[in-house]
Amino acid sequence: MKSSAGSTVGSGVVLRAQLLRVGSEVFAVYGDEKTGFAVDPSDFYPTVPAGCRYFSLDELYFALVNLNAQPEGRA
Repeated sequence: MKSSAGSTVGSGVVLRAQLLRVGSEVFAVYGDEKTGFAVDPSDFYPTVPAGCRYFSLDELYFALVNLNAQPEGRA
C-alpha cells in the first residue's frame, strides 16, 4: 500500500489517501484509524454518519476482495 498527499473534503478536513491493490485494480482509500476508512472521500462530510465507513483497513480490504471475487454484475 502506498501513502500519498492528503485530499481536502469540502468542510476543510484533510484526509490521508492510500492506494490499495486488490487483484489487478488499485483503489484510493481515504481515512485513518480514528475516522474510519472509505473509498469515497465524500463519506467524510459531516452530514454522512460514521457508520458508512469501515472501522479498519482489513475490513475495507475484504469488502473489496468480495466485490472483485463475484462475476461482473453479481456483487
